[in-house]
Amino acid sequence: MQSIHAGGEEVSIEVGPPKTARFPSFTAILHNNMSLLLFILAAVVVFAAVFVPHVFQLTNIANVLRMVSIVGLVALGETLVLLTGEIDLSVGSIMSLSLAMGGIFLHWGSGPALAVTCLTGLLLGLINGIAVALGRVSSLIMTLGTLSIYGGLANVVAGGQASYLYGLDAYLWTGKGYLLGIPIPVVIFITAVIACSIMLGCSKAGRTVYFTGANQIAAWYSGIGVERVKIAVFGCAGLFAAMAGPMFASQTNRVTPIQGAGFELSAIAIAVLGGTALEGARGNVVGTLIGALIYGLLLNILSLSGVGTYMEQVLKGVMLIAIVLAFQNIRRR
Repeated sequence: MQSIHAGGEEVSIEVGPPKTARFPSFTAILHNNMSLLLFILAAVVVFAAVFVPHVFQLTNIANVLRMVSIVGLVALGETLVLLTGEIDLSVGSIMSLSLAMGGIFLHWGSGPALAVTCLTGLLLGLINGIAVALGRVSSLIMTLGTLSIYGGLANVVAGGQASYLYGLDAYLWTGKGYLLGIPIPVVIFITAVIACSIMLGCSKAGRTVYFTGANQIAAWYSGIGVERVKIAVFGCAGLFAAMAGPMFASQTNRVTPIQGAGFELSAIAIAVLGGTALEGARGNVVGTLIGALIYGLLLNILSLSGVGTYMEQVLKGVMLIAIVLAFQNIRRR
């Protein structure tokens, strides 16, 4: 650094050879959410390549991406809700009830069944949103209640019986089909990620979501329709859960009233793993995409490692809790 006088004032300028670019330190990576996610994803890929080589067979990769996209779509809706400072525990039951309602119309063909499924999910999500936004019911309590209500209604509607999808080619195509060699669930998930990313990052509507999560009172005084924002994100969460339903049901060629059980926990874990804060206003859907990839690869590694079904459930729970706790503690530093 050298000082010179210009116009009667002393100005400091930097002299000497230019500084060379340096790779970010490990500490810097830990404090950059996207870098940390990519680092973890790379570590999981390397681990799988060394210890579980069958992971990278083309058939297995397609299956992993398909399942990642299905649970990732549910997590995408959960991300939108979390960004507003709320939570939705009912997305799994919304999937089950939406599938059951659509199952009533299966004899009419794939189109009506899929339409009823998606509309049901949207309606159920809006019910949650209206109760939270206008009824001032805690989202934790409201969605915990509808988790049970929607799940019970799914069994009532379906009579506790499964409906089979044989002969419904368009319905099965949503989960098993390909577009230009890419599985349809992957196409739908990536399209939804791009749309939500543009909405959150480049539109007024996206900014209102973050403002609502940051400070609802300040957002209201700023003229933001906080109630409309919350109703909209809960509606999106219900719609995405319903859209994921047929893709998941297609994997087994049948619709059951318990198809969505457990999806809510995976969706929340993926969203938080992807950098979405439980208190709201921090996170993005690209992080959710990477979180879903990490989640899917880890579960696939457990499955290919020969771990029993019950032990796999135990390890799955331990893994999700450990990862989320680690990530949350790192971000607080």
